[in-house]
Amino acid sequence: MMGLLILGIVVIVAGLYLVQANKGKGGDPRQQLLGKTASIIGIIIIVISIIAGSFATIPAGHRGVVIRFSTVTGTVLGEGLRTKLPFLDSVITMSVQTEKYETGAASASLDLQDVNTTIALNWRLDPSMAAEVYRTLGTEYIPRIAAPAVQETIKQVTARYNAEDLILKREQVKSEIQENLSNRLLQRGIITETVSITEFKFSTTFIAAIESKVAAEQAVREATNKLQRVKVEAEQREAEAKGEAAARIARAEGEAEYIRIVTGAQVTANNAIAGSLTPQVLQYILLDRLGDDIKIIVIPAGQGLDLVLPELKP
Repeated sequence: MMGLLILGIVVIVAGLYLVQANKGKGGDPRQQLLGKTASIIGIIIIVISIIAGSFATIPAGHRGVVIRFSTVTGTVLGEGLRTKLPFLDSVITMSVQTEKYETGAASASLDLQDVNTTIALNWRLDPSMAAEVYRTLGTEYIPRIAAPAVQETIKQVTARYNAEDLILKREQVKSEIQENLSNRLLQRGIITETVSITEFKFSTTFIAAIESKVAAEQAVREATNKLQRVKVEAEQREAEAKGEAAARIARAEGEAEYIRIVTGAQVTANNAIAGSLTPQVLQYILLDRLGDDIKIIVIPAGQGLDLVLPELKP
C-alpha cells in the first residue's frame, strides 16, 4: 500500500505543477484541466491506499501478528478481515494448523547398545503465544526449538531402558518421550498433539542376538508343547487301560454272579427233587431206563438197593 500512496502523491504533485504552470493569460487551458484531473486522481489513489492499508486479511488456520515500526505490538489478529493502522502497522501471518515434523536421533540404551530412533511429531502453534513466538524465534521456530528438544529427549529416554525393553515396552517409551517433549515445547508456545515412534534401528550384532534368542525360545516352546502332548497321550492310554480293566472286572463279576445264581437255582432244584426220590422211585427209574436187550444186571453189594426184578421171559 505504501507504493500506491507514493504514486498518489506523485500524481497530485504533477497535477498541481501543470495547474500552476498554465495559470494566467498565456497558459494552456487544456494543460490546466489535465493538471486538475491528475490532482483529483492522485487524491483518489491516496484515499484508496489509506482504505486498503487499514485492513488485513488473515487466512483460515492462521493468526496475524501486528508489527509497528519493526516492533511486535503484542496484538494478534484472528481469521478473516481485520483492521489496522494504515502504513504504520504490518501483519505477519503465522499458521496454527497441525503440522508434522519427523526426525531421527542416534543414542545409546542402558545396556550400551546403539539405537537409531525415528519419531514423527504432530504439533501446532499456540494461538495465544503467536506474538511472543515471532518476537523471540521468528517464523523458523521449529528448527530452532523442536529439533534440539527432540534430540535431547530421545537420548534421555532411551538411556533408561535396555535395548530389548525399547521393543517390548514401546508404548511406555513413546509415552515418556511425548510427555517430556510436550512440557518442553509448551513453554515456547508449541503444542504437542501426538508423538509416534516410526522406527527403532539397532546394530547388526544386537539384531543377530535377538534372532538367536527368539529361535531358542521357539525351540523351548515346541519342546514344551511336544512334552505336553506326550503327557496327554500317556494319560489317555492310561485312562483307556483303566477303562478296559474295569470293563473286564465288570464282565468277570457278571459271569461270577451268573454262575452263583444258576448254581443256587440248581441246588434248590436238586434239594426239591431229593425229597421225592424214594428207593422205590429210584428203582422204577432205573428199571424204566434199562433197554429191552438187558439180560444181566450187576449190582455192587452194600448199595442198599432192594430191586424187585421183573420176571424174565425165557
